[in-house]
Amino acid sequence: MEWVHWIGLVVGGILATASFIVSKKPDAEKLISTIRPYQGFVGVGLLGLGIWNIVDGAIGAGLDLIEFKVLLGLTIISWVVCEVLLGFLLGMPLIATWIPGESSAETKAVELSKKLGVYQVTIGFVALVTALLWLLYRFEIL
Repeated sequence: MEWVHWIGLVVGGILATASFIVSKKPDAEKLISTIRPYQGFVGVGLLGLGIWNIVDGAIGAGLDLIEFKVLLGLTIISWVVCEVLLGFLLGMPLIATWIPGESSAETKAVELSKKLGVYQVTIGFVALVTALLWLLYRFEIL
């Protein structure tokens, strides 16, 4: 199950940083355009995985790990935060289409999504670094 989280975080990080990646490497537009239609579903999936991690107690486990391995504990906490934030940012347009009518909750969520959108690239890079750190821990390199 942890590989699903890792793949989701990497794909979400790539989608969040797509504008930066394309500006530096225009050839990447072709690859990114193949996964861009699924951005909303990736976002909803990440949001679901992030909420699952919170419910499952990943934050508590991360805080316990800080006592022993600070970087691993921060990686786990960053993992959950990035899943929730990227899930919200990437999935909000799709979630908004599922909400019937014009509710105040939908309006507030869209406004919050636009405010957080400024940090989308930064959150995407943090997600990619977090995925890399987890991979290094997973293969016991760190």
